[in-house]
Amino acid sequence: MAEEVKIFLERQNKHENLSIDKEISMAELMQRMKVNPSEVIVVKNGELVTEDARVKVGDEIKFLAVISGG
Repeated sequence: MAEEVKIFLERQNKHENLSIDKEISMAELMQRMKVNPSEVIVVKNGELVTEDARVKVGDEIKFLAVISGG
């Protein structure tokens, strides 16, 4: 039975729910959401994580835009 992960995409100011039926990698989630890893930092349940983090049902994920300048 598929359940959901809560996702916030800061760049689009958009909240989404994604159904998953098993634990997946953050890299796979980013691919599904069409998120470029070089353009965001990722927060899972309030903690910064890397692409190798695991995502499971009930997690809250935020993709925060990286701002750079000179």
